Amino acid sequence: MCRMTAIITKKPTVRTDILCDSGKALLKQADAVKGRFQDDGWGMAYFTRGSKPLALKSAGAARAEKAAFRRAALAASSGSNVLLAHLRDASNPEGLSRSRLLGLKNTQPFCGNGFAFAHNGTLYIPNEIKTTLGKYSGFVKGINDSEVLFWQIMKMMDAYGTADQAIEMALDEINTIWLSCKKRYPQRNAPYSGMNIMLADSKNLWVLCHHKKGWAKCALLTPGWEFGRLAWRREKDSLVFSSEPLDAGYWNKLSDLDLVKVSLAKGKLELKIKKMYPKSSEVLI
Repeated sequence: MCRMTAIITKKPTVRTDILCDSGKALLKQADAVKGRFQDDGWGMAYFTRGSKPLALKSAGAARAEKAAFRRAALAASSGSNVLLAHLRDASNPEGLSRSRLLGLKNTQPFCGNGFAFAHNGTLYIPNEIKTTLGKYSGFVKGINDSEVLFWQIMKMMDAYGTADQAIEMALDEINTIWLSCKKRYPQRNAPYSGMNIMLADSKNLWVLCHHKKGWAKCALLTPGWEFGRLAWRREKDSLVFSSEPLDAGYWNKLSDLDLVKVSLAKGKLELKIKKMYPKSSEVLI
């Protein structure tokens, strides 16, 4: 599964420390464990002064492009209050060939409608969800279940007006559609394997921790840290969220179905965490 990090700061600050240099930095996770390399692309999303999201991406392996990864981390963090970084370990719910599965169009983060988005997990029913997107299906450029999820959330944004409600309603729709199509997937007991989400605009960050319980494997560089449980901490001028700790310091754990909103207003970062109370089908076991 992919690795990802979100940073929101009071003012743009170079963060190559936790993205590139620390012993558990995101870049170090790219080749931390043989057999679990994050080799299927990488990207950084940030926001211009005009609040437009931009993404610096490569379809290559971050561990083979460390200098380019560092340049992207420097550019993205030094010029934006909000940053999303993603290492891809591609999921393949449709059984595609590697040539179709990989490529820039399928590399996260995704950007559109003023938002940047990163996802860790697998949506097993992307085609069924795509058929419900209406006009938003035209914005899907690649073949990636995470991109379908992004535009589903954008559809819900237009319908409900707030990002946290859009995320909740997207999951509700996924589980409703699952009831009508799960017989086609007898090998699955849920419509997705994980739904860790990072969504941002130029002044706000939303993070959902929704992970499968009981994974046999653990985090890449923090023994004993549950695989899929997001880490977070408040620093002097920033809040950081990540797939796992990014250094040896103290990190808090998000619980399953915690939905976080961090807002930057009047030079302060306001953090709110609420619990999404799921339908039974939303509980991953």
